[in-house]
Amino acid sequence: MRVMTHGWTLARVASLTSAEALTEPLDRFVDIVEVASDEALAAHPRALLHLARALEPAQRLTRRSAALDRLAGLIGAEDRLHLEISAERAIDLARSGELDIPEQIARDVLAARVTNDLVARARAREALGRVLAWRGDEMSARAASRTLLEAAEEYAALGCTEWQAFALFWRGNSVFYQRGDLAAAEAAMREALDMFAPHSPRRGVVLTFLSEILTMRGDWAGVDGLLDEAAELADRHDDAVVRAYASWQYARIASITGDAEGTERFLAETERHRADWFDFTSGSTYLADAAELLDRVGRRDAAEDYLRRAVERGPDDEFVLQAQASLLARRGDPVQALAALRALTRAPWLEVRLTWRRTVLSAYASLRAGYPDAGMLAARALEQAAELGDPRIALIGESELMSVLLPLAASAGSPIAELLLAPPGGFIVRLLGHASVRRDGADVAMPAGVAGAVVRLIALHPGGLDVEVVVDTFWPDLPAADGRRRLRSALGRLRSRAGELIVRDQSRLSLADSWVDAWAFRVAADRAMAGVGQTRGPLAAAALALWTGELLPTDPYESWAVGPREQLRRRRIELLDLVADEAAARGSLDEARFALEQAIEADPYDDTRYLKVAGHLMALGRREPARRMLQRAVAALADLGLEPSPDIRRAMVELALAPVSPGRTSN
Repeated sequence: MRVMTHGWTLARVASLTSAEALTEPLDRFVDIVEVASDEALAAHPRALLHLARALEPAQRLTRRSAALDRLAGLIGAEDRLHLEISAERAIDLARSGELDIPEQIARDVLAARVTNDLVARARAREALGRVLAWRGDEMSARAASRTLLEAAEEYAALGCTEWQAFALFWRGNSVFYQRGDLAAAEAAMREALDMFAPHSPRRGVVLTFLSEILTMRGDWAGVDGLLDEAAELADRHDDAVVRAYASWQYARIASITGDAEGTERFLAETERHRADWFDFTSGSTYLADAAELLDRVGRRDAAEDYLRRAVERGPDDEFVLQAQASLLARRGDPVQALAALRALTRAPWLEVRLTWRRTVLSAYASLRAGYPDAGMLAARALEQAAELGDPRIALIGESELMSVLLPLAASAGSPIAELLLAPPGGFIVRLLGHASVRRDGADVAMPAGVAGAVVRLIALHPGGLDVEVVVDTFWPDLPAADGRRRLRSALGRLRSRAGELIVRDQSRLSLADSWVDAWAFRVAADRAMAGVGQTRGPLAAAALALWTGELLPTDPYESWAVGPREQLRRRRIELLDLVADEAAARGSLDEARFALEQAIEADPYDDTRYLKVAGHLMALGRREPARRMLQRAVAALADLGLEPSPDIRRAMVELALAPVSPGRTSN
């Protein structure tokens, strides 16, 4: 939309105060100032400064820099406008991630003490606050908070409400948000929005950043409202930055909610609005984030392409390093991922608001690498998310990984995980490894004998069991009436200990609302086996994370447990083979070896797995472990009275070994 400029002259534009100029539309300055001759501008140089500042909200940085350069060339060396030019340049450099140079410029302006330099000082103080916030350490963050608040107060004294509001926004975003104080960040951003004029060009950027906070909480309706307003402002001001940031945020939401097509579509929309924001400020961050968003929804090739572009642009950029570590943790070499994540944790610019996410990625990489601390790390990630105000932030932001890790965190003793895992007011029932029942973070003592066994039997059947089936299982030799009486007695004892853990619907008994590890494992395993392409490996790993031991080991001889136990054992072996094949295809040989060795422990008489492990070890240059693995195969076959297979013999020859006797004696 063009703004009528009738009655406006260059002299009138130049006569505006800074506060007045901030409320004028950009087109007014463009139509009058940008087209003016150098001779005319030399008489009214402040008009160029107003133009440069009007170009700032939409980050039209090329034109803004040109206006500042033109102004600097038109004024004398002693003109105090140089201080204001320096302050504007410091703000631009701080926006682009430069630190030392803009800090020095800002401090020089603040030290100049020229009469009536209040605007330059306020702008320099804002630039200094931005630099200090970028540094990321605790001391700099505290200094940034003070400095930006001082800048806002100076702006208020000058009547520059637009700048005052934006300084408060930067304090909310760069200090509170980055340090993990989401409540203070939201309050600061909403305070800034209340101060802006309804159609201020600065509102749009604030709306997109505020929507990011609401996204972390899963407030989708709130996000839509903010981004709708941002889109209206972007159209009103032809603002490519706000259009791009809004599309970028929609891509983030699509990725979080598992919408792969939406993620790709919104990222493409973001790139259609490339402008100076991409070339001078947020380009590397965007490319790195796009790689993570696409990797989360399984668009691996597209993710790698974005990461390649990010690395080419900024190989040492912190957001690029984060993206590299994230992709490794999800689908790459888990050991390399852990090393990369540890390096990130030691970095001084670590954003506290994202600490939980790095811990989640570390937990997932540890799980894939076969390390025992995955559950402990997952529990810590939930604690870190809780420190931001709500542990569900972790479940919203990394739902796929947390669905895998939440049971591990609960097993590691996390009360947060247990509350999130169980249905509201429901039970957590474990049948794998060690049978137990918990509710509201506390153990539920099961009665001994048949009463406890009834719980375990019914827990094996998601749809429940008919009363007559339960009676026949435990009292097959008693008359039906006697069996039902004993069942009522057992259920009475159970109710006195566990409350309404078993519920009856006419003739059917079933568990009350519960999370049952064996059910979850079976569902996750079926999903993995039915998966296609690159999705199968991650789905299999997710299922295996639920396996904490054999089904009902305390009921080894109960006929009703034998069949389900064998079914789940075989399904686990299938998943381990799937994970091993997928990892080997990616070249993650240690990950493949770990999965195969677990499968060998569960099924020691399949020599093909020994061969695969030996092959992976040889590829890794570990000849001696490969030799020992083949000898284990020979020993296992000898237990069955079998000779080594031709493939085993051939592999041993390749290792320059002769087949050896297992050297074992029978008892």
